[in-house]
Amino acid sequence: MSSSKAARIALSASAAAIGSIAAYWTLLATRQGHILFNARKLPVVPLSDDFSTYSHTVPGGMVRGYVYHPQGEEALQDLFIYFAGRGEDVRATAQTLHWLPEGFGFAAVNYRGVADSQGHPSEIASVQDACQFARHLRKAFPHARLHVVGRSLGTGVAIQLVARQEFASLQLVTPYDSMLEVAKKRFPLVPLSLLLRHQFNSLEHCKEVAAKTQVLLAETDDVVLPERSQKLIAAWPTPISVTTVPASDHHNIMGLEATWLHLVDFALTSVLPELKEA
Repeated sequence: MSSSKAARIALSASAAAIGSIAAYWTLLATRQGHILFNARKLPVVPLSDDFSTYSHTVPGGMVRGYVYHPQGEEALQDLFIYFAGRGEDVRATAQTLHWLPEGFGFAAVNYRGVADSQGHPSEIASVQDACQFARHLRKAFPHARLHVVGRSLGTGVAIQLVARQEFASLQLVTPYDSMLEVAKKRFPLVPLSLLLRHQFNSLEHCKEVAAKTQVLLAETDDVVLPERSQKLIAAWPTPISVTTVPASDHHNIMGLEATWLHLVDFALTSVLPELKEA
């Protein structure tokens, strides 16, 4: 093979590689919201009559949510407002609520484009929807104490919500310092600092949080690496409780009884002076 022909082949291969990388970067830039939230339709998950439904209109359709209050609205004393992880259908998570004691409820919306919610997911949209949902819950359950819980991706939403509104407590399950830092592990060759629009910079947003806070960590976590959680914990502006859930990993932690017991115990502890006064 002549040197000129070899050079042409090498140039063609290089051009193809560059083209592939450019196409990949373009996909990440244009579809990053759907990729980040793992937005897709999911099979219907049946829920019991202990749930009421919620919805509000967004561009492209409806955001849908669910509220669990098995003893009725008047008996609801403490309400968890839950923000899910990537691609998580809150209807499936609701199957674990049998561990909640009497007086506790659970409320959650599916992010835009995820499961039965419509629209285009984004950081801004998820926080807007969270704020609107919280305002609805305050009106619907005026006597309930509201506790915010975020898991993984949802910790970024939860922190921004609690930075804007007052709540009885905030609990973060496998949190991270910023989505940019988490994504660098998955996409090491991509200039994410330039491309990523949904950075969920919890290090910055947590500066405005005043609520009593607990962090629940997984015993093993290969999605949100320990250093990402520890960096957020170290930067937290107020005293923070940190617990590792035994026998847990990033994926199964919300399906464990121990996780829910920790959530309930901290919620009750956060309002203990109020309960004593009552």
